Amino acid sequence: MSMGLRPQDRIAILSENRPEWALIDLAAQMIGLSSVPIYTSLTSSEIQYMLLDSGAKIIAVSNQTLFEKIIPIQKSLPDLKAVIAFDSTLSLSADRLGVPLYLIKNLKKTVPDDAALRERVLEVSPDHIASIIYTSGTTGSPKGVMLTHSNFIRNVSLCKAALSMSGTDVHLSFLPLSHVFERMAGYYLMIHIGATIAYAENMDTVPQNLLEIRPTFILGVPRFYEKIKDRVLDTVEKSSSIKKGLFHWAKALGAEYREAVEQKKKLGWTKNLQRCAAHVLAYKKFSARLGGRVRFCVSGGAPLAKETAEFFYDLGVTIYEGYGLTETSPVITVNRENQFKFGTVGTLLEGIHIMISDEGEILTKSPCVMKGYHHKPEETAAVLKDGWFYTGDLGLIDREGFLSITGRKKELIVTSGGKKIAPRVIEALAEQDPLVLRCVLFGEAMKFITALIVPVREQIVQFADGQKIAYQNYKDLLENPKIVERIDCALQARLKDLANFEKIKYFVLLENDFSQSSGELTPTLKVKREVVISRHKDKLLALYEKNKA
Repeated sequence: MSMGLRPQDRIAILSENRPEWALIDLAAQMIGLSSVPIYTSLTSSEIQYMLLDSGAKIIAVSNQTLFEKIIPIQKSLPDLKAVIAFDSTLSLSADRLGVPLYLIKNLKKTVPDDAALRERVLEVSPDHIASIIYTSGTTGSPKGVMLTHSNFIRNVSLCKAALSMSGTDVHLSFLPLSHVFERMAGYYLMIHIGATIAYAENMDTVPQNLLEIRPTFILGVPRFYEKIKDRVLDTVEKSSSIKKGLFHWAKALGAEYREAVEQKKKLGWTKNLQRCAAHVLAYKKFSARLGGRVRFCVSGGAPLAKETAEFFYDLGVTIYEGYGLTETSPVITVNRENQFKFGTVGTLLEGIHIMISDEGEILTKSPCVMKGYHHKPEETAAVLKDGWFYTGDLGLIDREGFLSITGRKKELIVTSGGKKIAPRVIEALAEQDPLVLRCVLFGEAMKFITALIVPVREQIVQFADGQKIAYQNYKDLLENPKIVERIDCALQARLKDLANFEKIKYFVLLENDFSQSSGELTPTLKVKREVVISRHKDKLLALYEKNKA
């Protein structure tokens, strides 16, 4: 307030997860400002776009590295009035700015008198914009999603009702707070129930931080859980034959229990007795990797492989997969303790409605749906029609009300034979194989499906060494017929249950993974399909030319 900020002015936050992130956000919303979270991985030009589009008057920056991203663009930001620094050392760089720099630790000295503050707080309306969150943008420019205080409050209260959580819970925050999933579930919901939030030092320290903090639940994205699974399997593979046998026995017993639960049957007393032994010998050790106190995990942000969810469950830890979008604040559906089904994203939160259009698109209506896209009335009108929000996702609802996501409408591949293929489902199946890091399908207006495959380098090298394959470098290795055949066999095994037209006929092996810096991945690590395909289209078309017959 002392900086002259008026209700609904914007304040951007460029910071890793830390207490100051929440303090700035809460202070801003308390006096009616709209916060604009920005991913720390973005470039200066991407940050510039968001600051210009939002008209942010203040930007809060945490450290020197992020501060350096602001310096080149500050003169092009006519609305920017000041910078707030989290780290005190940034005061040494104040003379490099054309606007004032304030240290957050000194802002408490400028708090207005109680009467003025109280008046400002009372002016805040539930319908005021609490935040403008820019979507990752797999295609086109990012869109600023305008979410109101009411949007967030309703989603928080609905999630509290769905999940068994209380003030005794402890959360380790490591997913970016710039992402609406962590912001709502790992921050606002935690404050609402009075839980404890601990902030991970960085992504590399998360395994150690889990042991230190011992959270009671985990919020993660599929890749996080997949890495844990891979590490466990790698450890098992390197262990003694006795430990290896013990692990597989315990996991098989867990799978038996899972199948019995799915079929609503009960295990015999001997199996239950064995499960007690398995808990001591295996399940407890797996839980210890997560800190030893985790009651459940929640997965969002991308599709979770059924195989990964089953792996965790078989070892005694349940992952509740949910579904939502930035535009819906975000949660729409979620699996939960008494409503759970593998391979689905759960059932609706109370008060939220969905329907499936004739084209298979998921439409939703609820108090959690956004106000619109900032400065984009046409895009807003395209997705908000007659009170319904058109998600762009394709899905199915079963008889019990469980929702399954089958793909993205705009990503549908239509072959020359008129067959429609949802690539994400097939890509996810392929990526379940230990050899495949990423898979991107291609085949629009073509006779058959091809793919770009980024293999897991360590697995390929390990296989080559085991087969005594001679090679000069990794690129040379990817061209080896034995490697190509090995990956082809892996893909065919993973996709064996698909229709013939959905299967990958041929593929290109790529030496390097996609990256955000090259423009191939979004800040949430989703593949920018159009960018990736355009860069490798010649290689893909060559596959069709070579296999015309």
